[in-house]
Amino acid sequence: MDLSTASQWAEVIGLITILGAAIYSWIQINELKKSREGAASLSLGALWQDTEFSHGCILIFRQPDNLLSIEEMEEFHGPDWPKVFTVLTTWESIGVLMHEGHLEWHIVHKLYSGSIIRSWEKTEKIIYTIREATGIESAFEWVQWIAERMIEFNEEIPNEPAQLAYKDWRPPARRIP
Repeated sequence: MDLSTASQWAEVIGLITILGAAIYSWIQINELKKSREGAASLSLGALWQDTEFSHGCILIFRQPDNLLSIEEMEEFHGPDWPKVFTVLTTWESIGVLMHEGHLEWHIVHKLYSGSIIRSWEKTEKIIYTIREATGIESAFEWVQWIAERMIEFNEEIPNEPAQLAYKDWRPPARRIP
């Protein structure tokens, strides 16, 4: 084999190596994304196991609709007030993370749409009062954003309860290696 033929073979082998590495990298990146999405979904689901968060949701759902200020809300909830604030800041964080693509829409929707919408309904007047009093239009902006997106989505695609929507669901067949 002469030097010219050997260099051509070396170029072909180099190209195959580069393509193989690119394909392998693409596969690895996709697996990493799936892993990240799975971890984010698990951490979302774990929120309900946090007693401060769960209790805060219940407190918001049970509060009267006529509260108009953060002071009234704080007075109504008393020493449990920090739990309520935790829920609102959690919705704020989830809104930002979902908007930026770090959380998957459908998972957030299935887990929290009802709670987010109800929280917004119970705190909307209060949030508007906070914005007006402080002049900070961005106060709880992501709570409003995510609630409005959930409401719009539910209007376009009615949210059928899981026990009805997936009543015919069966687990996939188990693959035995």
